[in-house]
Amino acid sequence: MRLAKTPSLLLPLSFLLLLGLLAGCDQSGDSREQEQAEKAAGKAAEKAAGKKEPLQRKTAIGTVRAFQDDRRRLSLRPVSDAMGKKPLGFEVRKNALVTLGGKRAMLGDIEEGQQAQISYIVENGVNRAFVVHLFDEQPSREKEKKG
Repeated sequence: MRLAKTPSLLLPLSFLLLLGLLAGCDQSGDSREQEQAEKAAGKAAEKAAGKKEPLQRKTAIGTVRAFQDDRRRLSLRPVSDAMGKKPLGFEVRKNALVTLGGKRAMLGDIEEGQQAQISYIVENGVNRAFVVHLFDEQPSREKEKKG
C-alpha cells in the first residue's frame, strides 16, 4: 500500500514544483525587460535634465589674427588647409588655461601674429577654447649669429 500512495503524491508535487520553476523563469524574463526599460527611462531623464554625452575635444594650430580681450573672442588663421582657409573664431572660457612659452600667462598676453595651439570643444555651434598655448617668437638668424 505504501508503494501505491507514493506515486500518487509524487505526481501532484512534481507538477507544483514544475509550475514554480516555470513561474520563476517567467519572472526573470520580466525583470530583464524591466531593467532595460528603467535604463531607457534613466537615459531619457538624463537628456531631459540636461546631461549630455561628453563633447569631443578638438585642436587648432595657427596664427592669432585678432583678439578682443573684453569679449574673450579670438580669431585664428589655421596653418593647415585641412582645417579650412577661413579664420576660426573662438570664445575663450573665463577659466581657460593660457600659456606663453610653456609658462602660465593671462588672456591679456594674447597678441596678434602669435603662433598658437588651441584646444576647444564645439558647444551649440560655438567653438569654446579651454586651453590656449602661445609660442614665443623664433629667434631670427641675425640674433643667433650675434648671440
